[in-house]
Amino acid sequence: MRENMPVKTPIRILLCLVLAALGLAAAPARAAAVAGLYEARVPVADQSAPARNAALQQAFDVVLVKVTGNRAAAGLAGTLGNPSQFVQQYRYEQVAADPAVPGSAAGLQLWAKFDPNVVGKALRAAHAPLWGAERPRTLVWLALPDAPGGRILATGDASPLMQALTAAADQRGIGLMFPQMDAADRAAIGVPDVASFNADRIHQASLRYHADAVLAGSIGTAAGGQYNARWQLITATGTESWDTPPGDEALAAVDGVQNAADRFAARLAIASDAEDQDNVALEVDGVTGLDAYAKVLAYLNTLTPVRAVRVQRVAQGSVFYSLDIHGGVGGLESALVLGGLLSSTPTAAPAAGTASAVAPAVLRYAYTP
Repeated sequence: MRENMPVKTPIRILLCLVLAALGLAAAPARAAAVAGLYEARVPVADQSAPARNAALQQAFDVVLVKVTGNRAAAGLAGTLGNPSQFVQQYRYEQVAADPAVPGSAAGLQLWAKFDPNVVGKALRAAHAPLWGAERPRTLVWLALPDAPGGRILATGDASPLMQALTAAADQRGIGLMFPQMDAADRAAIGVPDVASFNADRIHQASLRYHADAVLAGSIGTAAGGQYNARWQLITATGTESWDTPPGDEALAAVDGVQNAADRFAARLAIASDAEDQDNVALEVDGVTGLDAYAKVLAYLNTLTPVRAVRVQRVAQGSVFYSLDIHGGVGGLESALVLGGLLSSTPTAAPAAGTASAVAPAVLRYAYTP
């Protein structure tokens, strides 16, 4: 259970009382939280008990992949037991065929929501990782060969390729954004810039979208009517690249989403054997008003690695916290920058002739309104 320990001086107590009076202590931060991680919709043959049980098993498999960050997590279902013991709600939905989706057909679906606390306990008991709701908002620059000179996939595109990408993102529990490709985007970036991974162009064109991560990809044609792809994932911690071998165009595109989700989970999911740490010191600068104070405090309390938050002191626009966390400091640092509310501040280098610590004594961040 997280705790908020108010600072002790009368002025600071007054600050907390004012926050409570204004209702700001629960103000939403500019977070990257993804909703619906413990929910899934799957086709179901009918409303009989055997069909329902099979659909609940399928829905549970979908949820396990999302909340562990592991594509193979569906295999855990047999270890965890009957999915019905984790269900909070379920209902049947009749869906109509979507004329915009080739092959779409009307049918019956089962929607199920599973209990996050019970699932979390079961995953920890099974020594499985757990990935919380804070996930990188990912901007996708994808160059396609299906127009003269190529084109960049834009928001509002209703093609099967876009539907495959968004479906894959939903299956992995990550949020994708696509560029508008309006006059501003066209002036900032072109197909050759995305295809060649022009870092400066991609960076400048991405600024307006305030993303946590950028996934740049280029799909090209291969022999036999197949498609291959090249990818770069750009995050605050660096750039990673990979290639997708020849295959179906939609599968080549989806591979970018799947691999990006794998890499996010590797940094942000909390391993089952991760040791808890207490009293991690965090300084946040630029907190000069009640709204900023409330937003930062609320945001810290939402982060999966954070078990408890204690305010130690407030001084000259900076707030000093003591955090109890799950896992290592590296996972905490990856989570802190999601949503753009906080940005990392360089930490002073150790003095000459002194041994450098594995982690800085104080993590320093700045509030970015």
